[in-house]
Amino acid sequence: MLIESVAEEPKEENYISFLDRLKNGLEIFGQKDISLMIYGSYIRGTADFGRSDIDGVLVFPDDVVIDKKRFMQVSRILANAQIGNNVPLDLTPVDLRTMTDGRFNPYDPSFKKYFGSRGESTILFGLDYRNRFNYEFPKIEDQQTLTTNLWLSRKSFLMSEWNKREDYKRFKGNFKRTLDKVSRGSKQIIGLTDGNLRLNKFSALEEIADKFPNVNPEPLEKIKHLYKNRQELYELYKNPEEALRVWAESLTFFEQMIKAYLDANPQA
Repeated sequence: MLIESVAEEPKEENYISFLDRLKNGLEIFGQKDISLMIYGSYIRGTADFGRSDIDGVLVFPDDVVIDKKRFMQVSRILANAQIGNNVPLDLTPVDLRTMTDGRFNPYDPSFKKYFGSRGESTILFGLDYRNRFNYEFPKIEDQQTLTTNLWLSRKSFLMSEWNKREDYKRFKGNFKRTLDKVSRGSKQIIGLTDGNLRLNKFSALEEIADKFPNVNPEPLEKIKHLYKNRQELYELYKNPEEALRVWAESLTFFEQMIKAYLDANPQA
């Protein structure tokens, strides 16, 4: 009888090793280039090692559009830190603009006190931006969906290098889901400007030039082309480096759309 081997659960030393490696890896950046905050059970000292996530927020001090070269470097640093550790993670990459604006902050107002409480969170690397964060519940239809999809798209991109090495099926699934989120998100962002519903996921292509002239629609055109030419999409799955390039460009387009909306609709 074939007995399937089960990977050993990570122990406390694996959690410590992962965070040490991650922090040391981030040393290639300056303190102003990225910030890592850890919060939750690990900081409280109540973690159930092997089951509890390491919860954290990676703050890129960018104006919505995160520099993808730096983002991919962080993805590789994280993947290297996981080698031999494989600890459960829940790290959220964010940009400073959306966190200070509040409308696309993935954390609701209940986190304000939580992040600011001693013994609940700590800055492991970089500057402390917590007093600049603003939080709000969604005020406009589709705002929550856009916030969630931006959050998930960034999280999957952060984990892309690890999944490329260790779980290529998940890598492909996350890549495809990001393309879906970007195409749907583009029409939803356009919809925020006038409150009108658009049924076609690629309808934004007809309006970007008018609504947001500084946004390059080519990544959305690429996604539409891939959906119409499925064989090209399947071939892309076989080329992870090219898939990552399309992934990065698509995520950047999504962020550019969010930025254009914030620029056109500043907080009162």
